[in-house]
Amino acid sequence: MLAVDDLLAMPADVKSVDWPARDTIIYNLGIGLGPAAIEDEGKLRYVLEDRLVAFPTMATVIGMSLAIFDPKYGMDYAGILHGEEWITLHRPIPAKGKLVGATSVENIWDRGAEKGAILQTRKVVTLEGDDNPIAETRTVLMLRKNGGFGGTEEGAPRVSRPPERAPDNSITIATQPEQALIYRLSGDLNPLHADPEVAKKAGFPAPILHGMGTYGVVARAVVESACGGDESILASYGMRFSSPVYPGETLRTDIWDLGNGEYAFQAHAIERDVLVATGGRATIRT
Repeated sequence: MLAVDDLLAMPADVKSVDWPARDTIIYNLGIGLGPAAIEDEGKLRYVLEDRLVAFPTMATVIGMSLAIFDPKYGMDYAGILHGEEWITLHRPIPAKGKLVGATSVENIWDRGAEKGAILQTRKVVTLEGDDNPIAETRTVLMLRKNGGFGGTEEGAPRVSRPPERAPDNSITIATQPEQALIYRLSGDLNPLHADPEVAKKAGFPAPILHGMGTYGVVARAVVESACGGDESILASYGMRFSSPVYPGETLRTDIWDLGNGEYAFQAHAIERDVLVATGGRATIRT
């Protein structure tokens, strides 16, 4: 049984990390900014120490917490799916420094025994010694085997649909065959993304790209289109994961300008014509 009250009362799990420039470069390479920097000298700022900047979605891997997966909370690990990821950016993330991630459980919704539960965490990223947030991330997990505890579904996340018209822009980015092998160096060592035998046992023909790797690639498209390539003006960004991506596939992100600095987006894996990201929303500082 899911220990709902204990999860909601869990103290924030605070992780303090010495974040070197090297880890920023590794993250940027993991979301495919190496090939981008070769094609465009302006993007060398993502891979060279003397001008290094962090890409906004790096907030998701700073101070990652596994506290909610402690067996005492009763979560059925085999039934967990990463449903959505959202970030709010208060200011640019430093490319290096002593960074802190404080993660807590923000809400849990009950969809019933058949459908499972939904859990949302919130992580606040700060500089050590400075309580002013740099970024906040919200992770939505689908707990398919933990529903029916007597809670409510009211207020649970709902997917937003894009406008019923042609997108205002489409950005195509090719992922790299080795991309998951690089992205895993940012902290997610799940063999599903690296070992073909593990992938086959899980029902996939080959290792899949980390969902958060896909998240970063789609964010690159949003920054290119909505921000004119200036990652520093991205204020918020998030989406729902709808299907896995295989390293080497090409992603097409369709983007709709909603006005007032707001954008909707979704992404397809072109080779399979599969929707891999849906319900996307982003805002920029104007």
